[in-house]
Amino acid sequence: GSKVTKIEATVVPCTQISMSFFDCLYTEGVVRETGHIVKCYDDYYDDSLISDELRKALLLEDSDHYDLFSQSDRKEFLFCLFKHLCLGGAVCQFEDVLGPYLETTKALYKDLVSVQKNPETKEISITSTVFRVSAYDENGLCYPSNKSHEQTFAYLIVDPFRRHVHTLYHRFGGSIF
Repeated sequence: GSKVTKIEATVVPCTQISMSFFDCLYTEGVVRETGHIVKCYDDYYDDSLISDELRKALLLEDSDHYDLFSQSDRKEFLFCLFKHLCLGGAVCQFEDVLGPYLETTKALYKDLVSVQKNPETKEISITSTVFRVSAYDENGLCYPSNKSHEQTFAYLIVDPFRRHVHTLYHRFGGSIF
């Protein structure tokens, strides 16, 4: 309903092909051997409840575990999906164990991203290109929402060989009305 004056499409790195990317959560004390996420005292950050070490590691730079993932790791599409799922929406009911987050992240990643195997080296590589998209009108940001939030996003995942584009969109605290 608005006249878009500017569009931003930022390429999101998409190179990870293994869920072992998240093994450090077990080895560094964010998650117990049983898979249970270590709890902490409740705190809030940008409208998000932080009640465990996982959310602290994902959100708070002064967390003891924030540096488990480098700045380049945090830009990876696999990490972004995981983070979005862990943080959820405004009325999210969190999991106490890590397993469902990893399983859902893996399933969603496999559905969205295309890969191919090099016939000579047998190495798997990702063929999709991921973009994080924003649009602006004369009043500023208008898509994916007129209010910026870490959990508001729109991704376009382009498969150049199949000529498919997948869209993944979420607006934090928004309703369909």
